[in-house]
Amino acid sequence: KDDDMNFHIAFVAAAANLRARNYKIPEADFHKVKMIAGKIIPAIAPTTAMVTGLVSAELVKMVTWKSRKVEDFKNAFVNLALPLWVMSEPLPPLRTSSKDYDPIIMGPVIAKPEGFTTWDKLDVNAGDGTMQAFLKHP
Repeated sequence: KDDDMNFHIAFVAAAANLRARNYKIPEADFHKVKMIAGKIIPAIAPTTAMVTGLVSAELVKMVTWKSRKVEDFKNAFVNLALPLWVMSEPLPPLRTSSKDYDPIIMGPVIAKPEGFTTWDKLDVNAGDGTMQAFLKHP
């Protein structure tokens, strides 16, 4: 609702100006922030509708197809300002593997189970226990 009494624009203006001070860029007054936000709000509905349609199309594929191959699905990049729609095949998921040394965590990595991906589901029926018992679970 576009009403000054709900203080949404005041909050956005305050947050934007704090960020502007932090990065030493010019601050914006309340009316300029309200004008910019007023141009952004109408773009949310068409973007949401487009994303919902793209996700629904992929969901229909997932629910109705018997065999699911990665090549059957699509990633989408949409820019309504240009207008630009780019659809591509997704890459297969990365598989975890045990390593003696990982530069990110600066230590060893133990994959449980080996080759696990973000697309996999893992059910562990170990009952109540500790993390140590989980790590020893086959």
